[in-house]
Amino acid sequence: MFGQVIACLDGSSLAEKILPLARGVTIAAGGRLTLLRVVEDAAELAAEEKYQRDCARQYGADVRFRISSDAADAIVAELERVPGAVAALTTHGRSAWLEALLGSVAFRVIRAAKRPVIIFRSLGGHDAPRRIDNVTVALDGSRFAERIVPYAIKASQSLSARLRLIQTLPAVPPSIPAVETASSDILESAYLHRKAAEIKTASGMEVDWEVLHGEAAGAICRYVSDSPETLLALTTHARPALQRMALGSVAGTCVRNSRVPLLIYWPRS
Repeated sequence: MFGQVIACLDGSSLAEKILPLARGVTIAAGGRLTLLRVVEDAAELAAEEKYQRDCARQYGADVRFRISSDAADAIVAELERVPGAVAALTTHGRSAWLEALLGSVAFRVIRAAKRPVIIFRSLGGHDAPRRIDNVTVALDGSRFAERIVPYAIKASQSLSARLRLIQTLPAVPPSIPAVETASSDILESAYLHRKAAEIKTASGMEVDWEVLHGEAAGAICRYVSDSPETLLALTTHARPALQRMALGSVAGTCVRNSRVPLLIYWPRS
């Protein structure tokens, strides 16, 4: 994985926050980095071409230009041209309501990519990390969530990073006896223990795991907040924005609040 990474740019300094990470993962994986700049017309191409080529040289990357008024469609078209590539892009991480009104390039790319996408929201203006030390996989016990696991394994192997599985359980009310709580934790942690053992048997990798407690998105964000060199891997149902407003989205909340890059996958079936 990360044999080819396409860093998607739009001419803004925000979009370039993804470049240290895109460069780092391609170096670690022995891969190739391409900067993709979507422009609306030939005039914008002429104005931006020199800067983008200079930026590509700075990061040891190739550069591609696409002329389109729809950035998301252009990015997806480039991914279709390069089937093995992984897209990497920043997002404003707006609320679901603003996404409904304005649209979201990152959201649309996730829905159409047919493969995981690296997403990063720059909180406080900081760049994405230059390296990844561990890949943390958020699971919930469902087969849908487990669809990210093969990609997380490949990412961990490509980056020589630790692989960790996490699952969030509801917070236990104070009224429940401690003995009963401990028994419940042991029962629930058996799932992660089993998944870790399966991965080790199949790949030979040592896998860490940990059970979290509380509301899922908040617990995940708190868990990774002190580990900036983490790649948080998870699936998303990628629901339309108005539906996510009512139902909420673990992936969306993690994009907005986790402070780490995410490897997000929407399995279509």
